[in-house]
Amino acid sequence: MQRERAARRGMQLRPSEVPEITIVMPHSRAAALPTATLRILLGLAWIANAALKWFPAFGAGFLSMLTGAARGQPAFLKPWFGLVTAIASDGRASFLAYGSAAVETYLAIALLTGFARKVTYSVGAAYTALIWATAEGFGGPYVPGSSTDFGAAIIYTLLFLALLIHDAGVGSSRLSLDSVLERRMPRWRRVAELDWLRPMINTVTGR
Repeated sequence: MQRERAARRGMQLRPSEVPEITIVMPHSRAAALPTATLRILLGLAWIANAALKWFPAFGAGFLSMLTGAARGQPAFLKPWFGLVTAIASDGRASFLAYGSAAVETYLAIALLTGFARKVTYSVGAAYTALIWATAEGFGGPYVPGSSTDFGAAIIYTLLFLALLIHDAGVGSSRLSLDSVLERRMPRWRRVAELDWLRPMINTVTGR
């Protein structure tokens, strides 16, 4: 309306004088609930995973598990598995086993409580991808007639990535510790959520 009046008067509005209308799209609470439910269920599964890792038998068989995964792998993967077994040798297997148990305990607690979701999902994706590339031997060796799947850990990796992306789209969940921390410390959002998929702010300038 102001532009039309200005045109009639032979005037031209400067960009700073153009009225702006800002529309903010609210977060979808309906979409946040299923995501939080899936996160909590995944946390329950990781409680079982972590508990099994704390048994002494896991540390005792850690190196043999890695060497078993290296058997039958194609030649181009042998240097990788040679490096993995070398890192776990010389008494470091028990330390790595307890480190694995500690990471899985963190994942279980963080998933159940909704703590640092962005960091937790990223750590979970990286950790499970590492398991798939070491202890699971990339899901192989692949032998026609005997290989039946691509490995279990990579499914966890894809699930963590799906939670990371979907959580960014639905915003902060009330069923999470992050929502409490964000109210007290607004900068905590950088740890808890991806900002690049937050609902966009549309600005209408009339130009």
